[in-house]
Amino acid sequence: MASAPAPRDTSSPRSSDNAIAVISAYGAFRVLMVLLAIWTFFAGFSLITQGVGALSFGNNSASAERVVGAQMMMLAPVYGLLAWRREDYRLLMWIPYAAQLAIILPTVYDLFISRDRDFQDGALMLIVSLIFFVLLVYFWFSSKPADFFHPAEEDEEEELDADGQDADQHEQASPPPSRRSTSY
Repeated sequence: MASAPAPRDTSSPRSSDNAIAVISAYGAFRVLMVLLAIWTFFAGFSLITQGVGALSFGNNSASAERVVGAQMMMLAPVYGLLAWRREDYRLLMWIPYAAQLAIILPTVYDLFISRDRDFQDGALMLIVSLIFFVLLVYFWFSSKPADFFHPAEEDEEEELDADGQDADQHEQASPPPSRRSTSY
């Protein structure tokens, strides 16, 4: 005998009811740009005033730190513009990526290749910049449609005539006969 299915328990919430708050890649990118603007402003301000030792370069180069700090403070409004109106300022989208790489590459070189800097002197800037760069790249990839990176391949087979020729080539080779006779 076939038994009737058990009734569903309607008192427990469904999984679709729990997943109401979802953020898009566009929204997450906006939040990331706001956080990057705040971080960049305060890191630049710290370098100008030399207030936080963990953000210093460790080589007692106060003038270089002030210049880099001023440059970082000038980037904060650009990040704010990108967070506010990304489509209007899309030509500036390369700046956050380049700015993070401009921090990561020299720091990695100084820490691991030339060993001019102690790890404790550059660790905070390196780790925070790596996190921001990875998140920027991740949100860039996730905001693109799936076929952006792997275009759909043409799986359609070409149509062949009865004689084995391509139907498109056969139509181009012999024009369709006209309905009127051209003989007068």
